[in-house]
Amino acid sequence: MEPLATETTDELTIESVDLPGRLWEPFMPSLGTGNPVSIDGILTLPPTDSPVPAVIITHGCGGVGGAERGWVADIAEMGYATLLVDSFGGRGISTICLGRETVNVTSILVDAFRAADAFRENPYIDGSRIAIMGLSFGGRTALWSSLTRFEQRYDGESFAAHIAFYPSTCFIELENDHLVSGAPIRIFHGTEDDWTPIEQCRSYVERLGRQAVDVGIYEYPGALHAFDDATSGVVSGHLDARSPRGCSFIESEGRILDPDTGNVAGVGSSCVEIGVSYGFDAEARATARSNLAVLLADVFDER
Repeated sequence: MEPLATETTDELTIESVDLPGRLWEPFMPSLGTGNPVSIDGILTLPPTDSPVPAVIITHGCGGVGGAERGWVADIAEMGYATLLVDSFGGRGISTICLGRETVNVTSILVDAFRAADAFRENPYIDGSRIAIMGLSFGGRTALWSSLTRFEQRYDGESFAAHIAFYPSTCFIELENDHLVSGAPIRIFHGTEDDWTPIEQCRSYVERLGRQAVDVGIYEYPGALHAFDDATSGVVSGHLDARSPRGCSFIESEGRILDPDTGNVAGVGSSCVEIGVSYGFDAEARATARSNLAVLLADVFDER
């Protein structure tokens, strides 16, 4: 392979599958039930003369934005490659924050596994050291991709780490969610997040920790949702966005249920609230960058 003297960025087409249904209904449909879909990715490589570790980045409910792009730049500075996956563009979706659009969340899991496959075909990537990192909605993908049954169902290989920023999933308790690949699971979360409250993720970490899972959470005092997005205001509101802050959904017999009603859970569940806040926190962002650099160095054995 030719050495790369400077950072390079390329567009990449990823062949994935669009699974039927909405949110998690049906839950974990088979690959054969979906339709082929092409999604876009942005591959960024740091200067290197040998294969480097890499991080797949999967975005929030509003699609690829400033937070995701900011992390691409930072991770390149750390000496690692990134593949920023756009799961919405190829599906004709702009946002799912309002709960109106149709997408099966396990389709996004398939995207992540296929993105990793594409990564491994690149000679500049060390295919044995690929981590996944997701923000908010993408944080769900980062966490759920740790479960061995998702790997097996969707022909995925294990990631080196599962990194979730303020994930929109800790309010869902999956059956046997402690049966994971064994790679480190880490959550980065602001204590004042009212979109995906930290208390839900503390419970998730505690539950998995009791099963000897390598899981942990970095907490940033006073920080809101999207505290890492330097392109947003210090404090902003999204009056129409749906929040699961009052929810505690469970998986039962292959479905995600609202235990208050026994019905399939969703944006229409009475626990779902409307209106959230978010905002950039420079101090929390800087601390999170330091935490992430140490974590990736440990995971990739770079220290």
